[in-house]
Amino acid sequence: MKPKVSFLIPTKNRAKYIKDCLDSLIDQEVKEWEAIVVNDHGNDETKKIVDNMSDERIKFFELNDYHGYGVSCARNFAALNARADLIAVADSDDINYPNRLTVTLKAFEEEPTADIFYAHLDVWEEEKNLIRERKTPFTPFNLEVYKKKNYIPHVTIAMKRKILLDNPYNSFFRVAEDYELISRLAVSGKKFIYKNIKVVKYRIGKQNISIGGQNEGLVKKYGSLVGMVRGWQPFDKTILGRIDAMEKGKK
Repeated sequence: MKPKVSFLIPTKNRAKYIKDCLDSLIDQEVKEWEAIVVNDHGNDETKKIVDNMSDERIKFFELNDYHGYGVSCARNFAALNARADLIAVADSDDINYPNRLTVTLKAFEEEPTADIFYAHLDVWEEEKNLIRERKTPFTPFNLEVYKKKNYIPHVTIAMKRKILLDNPYNSFFRVAEDYELISRLAVSGKKFIYKNIKVVKYRIGKQNISIGGQNEGLVKKYGSLVGMVRGWQPFDKTILGRIDAMEKGKK
């Protein structure tokens, strides 16, 4: 049976978390899904854990050197192997609430001409055992606001698969790759829909795959580069040098 949604799940040395993520998919109210787990050159027990789950809806792939490195390449590779017409972004260290697919599919049923969907989430500070609201407000899509700040929670995103195949993630962006992609889709005229419903528990910790585990200064620098590429910010010829310095661990 063809799945209704394909989850794209890049992972690298997240054996500690991957089962919780996949269990949250198994607990979905809607059962017609598949998960494309792509190991981005990790060397832990992730494959063994996934194989032991023995769920035919979960597919495991290794991202080899030929297909590149990094989360962008892993998501692009997952999209190529997806079978559903809708794909959903998922991080291997987050928890998807049981209503995620229900809310997502209903949104596209209500707005069949929409291209991209996103929703609300809870922020989970695992080390403090605290669940809280995100500091950045959630809001329906507004390009002028988005030019100033990336406020769309990427781990809640779903879109038509063809859109991502035609507009893959830019692998140059090791971080802020979501801002680069969504800004590119926005300026091309894609239609966004938003629901103020929580569908994900977003883990913040020292090792998480998303922004909580990254150098926030580096994220901001890549974000500024997106703004320059789009013509939303003045060009700064020193930005690549500063990014390179931060990549090497310099101030």
